[in-house]
Amino acid sequence: MGTALLATVGFSELYTPRRSAAPLSDKKFDALFPTKLARWQYLSASGLILPPQDQLSRTLYEQLLTRVYSAADAAAVMLVLAYSSVQEGRLQVHRPEVCYPAAGFRILSNEVKYVPLGQGRMLPARFLVAEREDRRECIIYWTRVGDALPTRWRDQRIAMAKSNLQGYIPDGLLGRASIISMDAAAAWEELVSFINALLDTAPVAGRRLLIGTI
Repeated sequence: MGTALLATVGFSELYTPRRSAAPLSDKKFDALFPTKLARWQYLSASGLILPPQDQLSRTLYEQLLTRVYSAADAAAVMLVLAYSSVQEGRLQVHRPEVCYPAAGFRILSNEVKYVPLGQGRMLPARFLVAEREDRRECIIYWTRVGDALPTRWRDQRIAMAKSNLQGYIPDGLLGRASIISMDAAAAWEELVSFINALLDTAPVAGRRLLIGTI
C-alpha cells in the first residue's frame, strides 16, 4: 500500500504543470517596449479605454502597460499590453468586447484579420470598430498563449489546456492598438504600420512576449 501511495504521489508530481516563464518586474517589462517607434513617440498614459477600475486588481494580471504614441503626420495610437507569466484566463477582462461596452461603446464590427509582418508572416488578430456618441475607435488586438495566437476565447482556453497536458503553464499576453478614426480602412493601415514598428523596435525578448515565435 505504501509503495502504491508513493507511486501515486510521484505520478502526480510528474504531471503537475510547471510554469514556463518567470515573473517580470515593472521596470523590466516597461524596458522591453521602446518609447520611440519609427515616427511615433510616447506621449502619455492617459486617454485609453480600460476595464472598470474595480476589475483592475493586481490579482487579474502581473503587468499592464498603457501608452499613447503620437506622430506629427497621423492621429495618436493607443497601446495596451496586459501580461501574465502564468496564463489562467485572467486577460479576458481586457478584451475589447468586454471593456469597451463597459465604457459605453457599441461594437459596430468585429472580425478576424491577419496583420502582415513581412516575409510571408502573419499575425492572427481581431479588428473591431467601436462607437460612443461622436467618438469612433478602430482597434486591432491579439492574444498570445505560450506560442499559440488564438483569435477566439474558446481557442484561447484550448491552447491553455494543451499546454497543461504537455506539462507546463503558459504565459500570456493581450496586445491592443487603437486609433480614433471614422475611416476603418485607413485606420487598419495605420495600425498595421504601428504594430510593425513596435515589433521591429522591440528587443528580442519584447518581440517574444508580443507574438511568440512567428
